Amino acid sequence: MFWQSKAPPAPSPPPTVPSTQVVRRDLYAYIGLAGVVGACPAIDWAGLGGSDLVNGARLFYFTAVAIGTVYLGVQRQDLGEASPISQQSAAIAPIFASITLGGLYLLVKYTGLNPGALYQFFACLFALLATSDLLQPLLGLTLAGALLTPAGEAFGDEREAEIMNRGAAPAFAVSLALVAAYAQGPVSTGGALPLPAFAALNDCLGWGIAMASLGVLALESFAAAAALLVGLFCYDAFFVFKSDVMLTVATQIEAPAKFLFARLRDDGDLSYPFSVLGLGDIVVPGAFVSLLREVDTDGLSADTRTSTRPRTAEARAESPYFFVGLAAYAFGLGGTFVANYVTRAGQPALVYIVPSLLVAALATAASRGELEQLLAYKSSRAEAATEERRKRQEKREAEREAQK
Repeated sequence: MFWQSKAPPAPSPPPTVPSTQVVRRDLYAYIGLAGVVGACPAIDWAGLGGSDLVNGARLFYFTAVAIGTVYLGVQRQDLGEASPISQQSAAIAPIFASITLGGLYLLVKYTGLNPGALYQFFACLFALLATSDLLQPLLGLTLAGALLTPAGEAFGDEREAEIMNRGAAPAFAVSLALVAAYAQGPVSTGGALPLPAFAALNDCLGWGIAMASLGVLALESFAAAAALLVGLFCYDAFFVFKSDVMLTVATQIEAPAKFLFARLRDDGDLSYPFSVLGLGDIVVPGAFVSLLREVDTDGLSADTRTSTRPRTAEARAESPYFFVGLAAYAFGLGGTFVANYVTRAGQPALVYIVPSLLVAALATAASRGELEQLLAYKSSRAEAATEERRKRQEKREAEREAQK
């Protein structure tokens, strides 16, 4: 007897949400977090209240920016853009990061070359594009008088295009002004900007990069996510605890690839004048939290070869993985701050965040009887993006063949 099993359906991309609707859905969070990013590090907290106020403001700032950016950045996956990360790519990412970091360290430490200028140029270029993309719907809605339109009220295609076009030039102009001002540099390195002002400009650009990255990163599977987290856990721990590589590169090369907060400096203290939270400490855990949000959206079917998409709003609300991941990230970040306070030394944040995320996700799945399904989970968003990329490649190859 012969039969042919039915092939599984090709993955379909999740429904996309227009940019203006994504912004209106979390409008007050966008406005509030943008205000914190732009204003909080620009204030001279030491002049207002001394060291206690500086320490409190810094703790509030890094906590609010990190958790708020992960939350809002992950929500931006609804825009429909995706750059898939396979398990193989996730496994080699720490190796590539180690080679890059080590190369920068060797150039800084043992040569007269200045890799910081080139690194800063490309980081600023990325920040210019990312920040412009982030601001475009916000400014477009404002200029069109539609900022307070309820999120449930969808615009037509023409209205959406009109709003986005209206915001394009102002968003680019504002972003370019931020980059130009940032390029003046801080007074600590002979630049023109006071430390708080430079930190604020740096953080605005860094926020744009983080939000853009979180909106497009799509881990292929839970296995890929775990491989990425464990690999970068080892990377972070080694380069902070076992060498001075991370500290040297982070303090010698100035680029908007980290969040800064001006700290108190005693007379004669020539050390780095900022407290630092790396973008990787936000983007890498955020990519994992993004996958957990997809788990809520897709569902964990008893048959791990199939997806339960589309799910009802009630079913998505009952699935806790996204908020468990967000809480675990906050817990791990808090552990980093506690360790920093106790040791009075810089800490590799991923050493505290990664175990918190993995334990929370696995424990939640085990408590719901879904551990096997979570371990076997594959992202329909990443699969759809990979399939679309394959089709485009086949189309280009067919066109080249036709032209011969």
